[in-house]
Amino acid sequence: MMLKFRGHFHRLSLCGVFAVVLSTIFITTAGGADVAGELPIMVSRFDQQVQVPYTTANGLPSNDVLQIARDDNGTLFAKTSKGIARFEDSSWVAVDDSAAAGLFPVESPWYATLAEHVSRRGMVRAVAEHEGEIAVAAENGLFLGDGKNWSLTLPGDERRRWAPIDVRAVVYDRDGRLWFASPQGVGYRSGDDQWTLLDGTDGLPYNEFTCIAAGPKGIWFGTKNGAIRYSAGVWEFRQGRRWLLDNHVRDIVITDDGNAWFATAGGISCIEFRPTTLKEKAKFYEAEIEKYHRRTSFGYVNPAVLSAPGDKSTAVPTYSDNDGFNTGLYLGAMSMAYTVTGDDTYRQHAENSFRALSFLSEVTQGGPHPAPKGFIARNVIPITDPDPNQRYDLNYDMGRTKRDSLWKIIQPRLPVDATGKWYWKCDSSSDELDGHFFGLATYFDHVCETKAQKDEVRKVVRRIIDHLLANGLSLVDHDGLPTRWAHFSPDDLNRNSAWVAERGLNSYSILTYLLIAHHITGDPKYREAYLKLALDHGYGMNGMTQMRLLEGPNSPGHQPDDNMAFMNYYHLIRYETDPKLLNMYQYAIRVNWKYERPERNSFTNFIYGACSLGKTRTDQWGEVDLTPPAECFTGAIDTLQRYPLDLIEWPMSNAHRLDLVQMGDHDGHGAPIGRRVDGYVFPIDERQETYWDWNPWKLTSGGDGMRLRPGFHYLLAYYMGRVHGFIAE
Repeated sequence: MMLKFRGHFHRLSLCGVFAVVLSTIFITTAGGADVAGELPIMVSRFDQQVQVPYTTANGLPSNDVLQIARDDNGTLFAKTSKGIARFEDSSWVAVDDSAAAGLFPVESPWYATLAEHVSRRGMVRAVAEHEGEIAVAAENGLFLGDGKNWSLTLPGDERRRWAPIDVRAVVYDRDGRLWFASPQGVGYRSGDDQWTLLDGTDGLPYNEFTCIAAGPKGIWFGTKNGAIRYSAGVWEFRQGRRWLLDNHVRDIVITDDGNAWFATAGGISCIEFRPTTLKEKAKFYEAEIEKYHRRTSFGYVNPAVLSAPGDKSTAVPTYSDNDGFNTGLYLGAMSMAYTVTGDDTYRQHAENSFRALSFLSEVTQGGPHPAPKGFIARNVIPITDPDPNQRYDLNYDMGRTKRDSLWKIIQPRLPVDATGKWYWKCDSSSDELDGHFFGLATYFDHVCETKAQKDEVRKVVRRIIDHLLANGLSLVDHDGLPTRWAHFSPDDLNRNSAWVAERGLNSYSILTYLLIAHHITGDPKYREAYLKLALDHGYGMNGMTQMRLLEGPNSPGHQPDDNMAFMNYYHLIRYETDPKLLNMYQYAIRVNWKYERPERNSFTNFIYGACSLGKTRTDQWGEVDLTPPAECFTGAIDTLQRYPLDLIEWPMSNAHRLDLVQMGDHDGHGAPIGRRVDGYVFPIDERQETYWDWNPWKLTSGGDGMRLRPGFHYLLAYYMGRVHGFIAE
């Protein structure tokens, strides 16, 4: 079996090249042999699409661009509401109208003989010619002829026949195929005079066409709400400021390199095809993080706020409630990167991130409002910054209690530390603990080599886990009471109905912390506490039934929980050796991945592969092969290839698409949700949600271009795929 999809893959023998670091999973069942025989998947260079915008700042006479064209020499010209411009040396230069003579006709070509079929010239939208045949897109149909004789074309394929009206555009591609676009959909005629008709049920995203162009990398369609590319049976939708300066595409030109140039009311957008590799993309995100996303002297990786839409030069990193969680994920990514590359730069990044993570359980000690030893802060803010307590005052707490009766009222929410140099945010959650333990375990396994390095990790792990054990399996804040979310005791999870939604997830979270603590320290007391919860209190079973709370893949608001669950599976399944417990965990991850499968989430897919490749599970119904299907790996790689380079939060919408299947009313927060007609979420480059724990089923996402996200989610999934031998380059 050859695994193929959007990139270029080659069969690579398992023997001698499938080097899985640390946690090699050997093939033990016939069911996994076919998939494993193709691993690692060799990913060669692929085309990364990137928008390059051009406006008056780049020499255009006006951003109101009406048409775009090429002359016989391949030079680009643009017609704007304030004159003509020519593209020279990466910018536009205003020129006299005579320089573009004949490139911008006022009307489409007209043939007197066509009048018998088309009553007036204004009904003709577009004309294309190839080898003596002339195709006319007209208001009343699609006409083919030779300039003298004409016939109305009624294209049909095996499933249907159309009598297209209001035909918006026609073009011949490089292979001589005739394409047309109309409200009914898109059709093309191949060389054997056979038609293929495509509409929303075939994946066509939209049908309010304005223009069409053919090039070496496929067919581009302009619409009133985005641009569409069709190539080798794959549709791509380009909508929103990530891709276009304005969604109403007026004209398209394709250059010889396959790049697509779009005339819009906001300027000219060029979607370039840049050959790249997954490794080169990783380098790009790493450089972006160093340039825009480091916060405080500890180097926390955070989103950046921009003072002008899209202007990354104005980026200033800001704190979030999940600095510890994010730092843990980044620590995991850099630790795996060090194992994959051996590059000392990654070791240094990992060590610095470990120190940053460690500080979050140190800064809470002492000061005017000391927390119990081992309590972790959500974030830290320099005392020189504006006082964040003015934002998180008592009115803030009281407002939250109106939406959440269990909300914790605690003041100050950001105490000052013992040194007087830092504010630290309290009321930390299970999210933070999941991130801490994921990062610490990965760092310990992949980076720590000396006893001194390992002892530093052991010290941090002990103080956090001992805090939980000493405080009834809860995080206890500076007020002596548990935080809102970090509850892990049997009384809460097994006997308090308020915690039923978190029962499975929090059960597996605390088991993960204890198992990691035992793995890192070797202290048997952590194993004893772990087994008591897992077996005596049913925590192993709790996680098996967590998915019963989910309504399906479209379940609103569960993506963060799914993400944390897979972070826990990663260490639970790889560290555990007891067959009874493994049986429980393997059931849980298999059922959970069924919900994740349509999302093509690179992170959860690779975790499922790392935990399940070549494994079986047996229960009263027999033996089940847990080995992932090929799409687990190909889908993950496709998502990494599509992962956009532009991580600015621009507004995006898929709510108007033809290939949409609505799913429920909304996501629980008022946003509509849906999927493609093929059952999968819309691809990651066609939506705003680029974090693995964001909801990919949302159809609309806000944003004003004023926030830049760091790409460490890509790095985490990419290096996980590399370290476990799923990807080779």
